[in-house]
Amino acid sequence: MKPGRHSSKSADGHRAGAVIGSVRAIFKRDAPSRISLDINDLIGEALAVLRGDLQKHRVLVQTEADKRLPRVLGDRIQLQQVLLNLITNSIESMAEEDGPRILSLKCEVQDGSVMVSVADTGAGIGAQDVVRIFNPLFTTKSGGMGMGLSICRSIIEAHDGRLVVAPNTPRGAVFQFVLGAGAPTSAAASRRAAPA
Repeated sequence: MKPGRHSSKSADGHRAGAVIGSVRAIFKRDAPSRISLDINDLIGEALAVLRGDLQKHRVLVQTEADKRLPRVLGDRIQLQQVLLNLITNSIESMAEEDGPRILSLKCEVQDGSVMVSVADTGAGIGAQDVVRIFNPLFTTKSGGMGMGLSICRSIIEAHDGRLVVAPNTPRGAVFQFVLGAGAPTSAAASRRAAPA
């Protein structure tokens, strides 16, 4: 190893950490712009944007939407970015795989929160990489920058949620994010808005 190589990598890591820190601060400051959102609508929009890639790579999409899901309070653009990133990663993970290429998106209520799962039948994530997958500059892609998942996690955490990854069965990976149900249903909202 050349002299200074380690310190350069360390400096890169500190710079990436600073970038993520500033991105997180931006997301936190944007809190007042959050609106009541139907997560099923956001998933539908993301799939429409990526329809061409899904068809090109012959990916079968399976969706499970719970129509009784509570709405979430969030920034539409930021949450859309998370979905686009996770779905794109899944497509890329399956692009070189033989066998069925299945992208599964599921929404469900979990302990009063909304959990969204994005699962694929791709290459999966090695056990040694699971703990590092959200770190800035860590990537398993030859041309990747290692910032996408870090930013996704920052967005979800800025929404007071969490983003995790686990192995899929029999192969692939499942990314799950949980958001608090922060908005009343439309019926409850109209009752509250009605004059006494």
